[in-house]
Amino acid sequence: MLDVLIVGAGPAGATAARTLASLGLSVRVLERATFPRNKPCGGGITVRALSRFPWLGPALGRIATHFVARLYLEGPDGSSAVVESVSPAVLLVRRIEFDNLLARLAEEAGAEVCEGAWASAVSADKDGATVLTRDGRSFRARYLVAADGVNGIVTRRLGMHPGWDGASIALDMMEEAPSDSLRAIDPGTLWVAYGHSGADGYGYIFPKRDHVNVGIGCLLSHYRERVTSSPYEMQHNFVAELKDRGLLAGASRRDRFTPCHIPVGGPIAETARGRVLVTGDAGGFVNAYTAEGIYYAMVSGDLAARAIADAARAERPGSHREAARRYVRAWRAEIGAELRDSVLIQKYLFRETARMAGVVRGAGRHPAIARAIVDYAVGTLSYPAVRRAVLRRFPWTAGRLARVALAG
Repeated sequence: MLDVLIVGAGPAGATAARTLASLGLSVRVLERATFPRNKPCGGGITVRALSRFPWLGPALGRIATHFVARLYLEGPDGSSAVVESVSPAVLLVRRIEFDNLLARLAEEAGAEVCEGAWASAVSADKDGATVLTRDGRSFRARYLVAADGVNGIVTRRLGMHPGWDGASIALDMMEEAPSDSLRAIDPGTLWVAYGHSGADGYGYIFPKRDHVNVGIGCLLSHYRERVTSSPYEMQHNFVAELKDRGLLAGASRRDRFTPCHIPVGGPIAETARGRVLVTGDAGGFVNAYTAEGIYYAMVSGDLAARAIADAARAERPGSHREAARRYVRAWRAEIGAELRDSVLIQKYLFRETARMAGVVRGAGRHPAIARAIVDYAVGTLSYPAVRRAVLRRFPWTAGRLARVALAG
């Protein structure tokens, strides 16, 4: 029997596949699309990914990349701050290229990537898991990794997650355009505006090497309750405003517009059951405040793969249960605290525009804190160290976030 089936070949699934194959396990990835395939996403990755995954840096030469060291923040009241780092802090990629690269790296490690395999039914028992595809094929393995995204079926079919409510999903309205038709005037700056147009989220300009990603996002609940414009109308108006301000040149086009959902409610309650481990967006592994998901997808995929590999090598009764426990312990230890805190920060800050404005002003007034956050993004400072620095400077923050946690 095959060792591992993975549903979804995005960053979580492809990273899991590469790790499993490199550790000597047989692994097949079921991907409903055919590469290269587009994926609506800003395409920003904190540079710490390069130290977390040493194999990634040498492979990036195969795709277009753009590094930035300058971040411009804008608050809903017009306040602004610029945060700069000595070395690049954010890597910007096109998902159509990056995801294809990760899939190819998984294949080169020995994994089988089965494209055009759209999972339609899933079952699991004490001995393994079975996945049926829409074209009638059946696949079985001893373990299953769910990496099928925010709208995936694995967790729903297995009763591991009922779905997301409107307060746990962000609606990201964005377009990716070639620079000859829409471009950022300052390609060296990552531009982010919080609370733009009254939204409980942000707008952004992510300059790529030959493209630009522009978008505006808010909680789905906010959109449903307070917004009367269509998603593309919001995007079109946002781009027009940025052009008027001299931040963009060119024009928005509807055929490049790709709205998407981003889970921002934190990891789901059950990320592992028996022989099934859940990773990436399917498991809610997204920073709720920044909406960064690629890094956390790769980390969760890698940790799931290593937990499975350790259990497979043990080959003793009940070892699959240890794989589930080991995976949960591992992701909680590495990224659990920052994901938990990101949800509390998002709930606290995005409830009031004054709070969002305060964050932007604070970035300008407290350069040491801004520097610590940049070092965290680069990978030279751990999240616990950043957290301690923030709490030392703003001791009342812990109490405010605790009240948010208790309020639910």
